[in-house]
Amino acid sequence: MTNWPNEWAPLSNEVLTKLSKLKMIIFDVDGVFTDGTILRDELGNEQRRFSVLDGHGISRLRDFGLIVGVVSREPSEITKSRMEKLKMDEIHVGSKDKSVTVKEILTRRNLDANFVAFMGDDIPDLAAFSEVGIKLAPSNAQPQIRNKADWISNASGGNGAVREACEVIIYSIESGRQGD
Repeated sequence: MTNWPNEWAPLSNEVLTKLSKLKMIIFDVDGVFTDGTILRDELGNEQRRFSVLDGHGISRLRDFGLIVGVVSREPSEITKSRMEKLKMDEIHVGSKDKSVTVKEILTRRNLDANFVAFMGDDIPDLAAFSEVGIKLAPSNAQPQIRNKADWISNASGGNGAVREACEVIIYSIESGRQGD
């Protein structure tokens, strides 16, 4: 692949082809958009750290016509607020069963699972993996997730994994257009 940055994890031709036809990507939040750390002060107020670089990657995906969403088990107002600011098409926080939520999204949007990706990092994400055609993971994902993933970023969750995935998807879409 020409112009492939060394910072990006390699991509097989099969996964590149799948990503070139992508219609939607859904992300987990904690451990993907964040490093999984939740800070609480003595009053119980929560803090999470999000990267503006990831946010710009999401904006770029939307510019390419992709539907972008998040599904998180944590019912976090901080997460909801951040994802609203990013203008996510689908925001699901407090999802008890990610597979049910993902299935509902695909049904409502009339999307073929083969053209949908999910990026997750931990065991609860295996359920969501079972509902999509393309499975992505940050480098620090749990082994069970990495073993099922079609592609694993070089970057870890909360430290560029989302942006790397966004750029790899955009590269794949552009490559697919050049092949038409």
